[in-house]
Amino acid sequence: MDLNNGLQLHGLFLGRAVGAVFGTMLGGWLCDVCPIKIAMCCCIGSSALSVVAVPFAAATGSLHILSGNFFLLGCCGSALVSFTVSAACWSFPGKEVGPILALCNGAFGMTSAALPLAFKVLHMQGQPVAEYSFVAVCAAPPLAFLAASQAPQRPVEKSAEFESDDSCEDDAGMWSAATKRWIAVLAAAVAQFVFSGANSALLGWIVSYADGELHDLEVAPVLVSLLQGSLMLGSFGASRYQQYFALWDLARAQVFLVLLGLLAWLPFTSSVPATVLALTWYGLAGGPLVTYCSTLLNQHCSPTGFQLAVINVGGNFGASAGPFLVGMLMIRLGPQALPCAVAASFCMALLGFAAASLPRFKLMRSNSKTAPLLSEG
Repeated sequence: MDLNNGLQLHGLFLGRAVGAVFGTMLGGWLCDVCPIKIAMCCCIGSSALSVVAVPFAAATGSLHILSGNFFLLGCCGSALVSFTVSAACWSFPGKEVGPILALCNGAFGMTSAALPLAFKVLHMQGQPVAEYSFVAVCAAPPLAFLAASQAPQRPVEKSAEFESDDSCEDDAGMWSAATKRWIAVLAAAVAQFVFSGANSALLGWIVSYADGELHDLEVAPVLVSLLQGSLMLGSFGASRYQQYFALWDLARAQVFLVLLGLLAWLPFTSSVPATVLALTWYGLAGGPLVTYCSTLLNQHCSPTGFQLAVINVGGNFGASAGPFLVGMLMIRLGPQALPCAVAASFCMALLGFAAASLPRFKLMRSNSKTAPLLSEG
């Protein structure tokens, strides 16, 4: 667009972030009020049209038009994420959805890494119309597959959690159950904010970190590819092993392992080999954590599309706020603020897991004390 300063494009990212939040909530609401198959088909088609429009919007020379285009991109793409997560949770009850969401997360990373290579192989690099048109055409196979498949059914709300031995349960019990569910939804959204924010901060600032802390800008692309690849492999690996463990315990263990690796990295942040090992460790252990939030909620209730969308909005906010906050810290404290901030975020997550485990621990202690009395009785 022949701009004098690339920072003038900051409005594009703002437009996409606002569109992502709006699209996520809209997608969750549409999941609950209309046939999800029709909504997904319309969303895929709208997303493809929005992608095709990008080079033409840029040709107008208006940043406002291009920002509006990016708003539509964020809206359609994030609504599609809401549809996908809801369809997966409804089709695979309880813990079964975990490997499916992990595969989706890994496939997203693999596609993101493969598309630039495809542009190079097909000699499209540097031709915006050809590149964006190719991305839009990629929507045709999933659209055809979706049109030929059977739509997932919304789960019927389980009434067992509201039933008791007494037939005259009052509304207070129902309100209590609903309140507990929304507390769980909000807690999952906060966890999604932390994990997505940490991932986005690392991906967003690893080039600046390589230049400022490692003093080797040539290693920056390698670090980006390494982090993307390890995040992808971590998600694919989780689809295989998470089904053999209790997910609540597995999530806490992986948060602890990531924090341990980050703390071991802090004394050696100026070392390239230590950075390579730390990023690989982070991706393999921490990459799958983003999908655990929705899976944990799906294990304990039948979440609505809107509730799953709230969790995804937490991830959207984290993906936008994480790089911004870490960038401010790096301006004030230098490049070393990047690993420190990510380590602090996982320390907060671990404390949150510990706080959430206290009620369960108290319940187990009370059960262990009452069990002998009951057996004697």
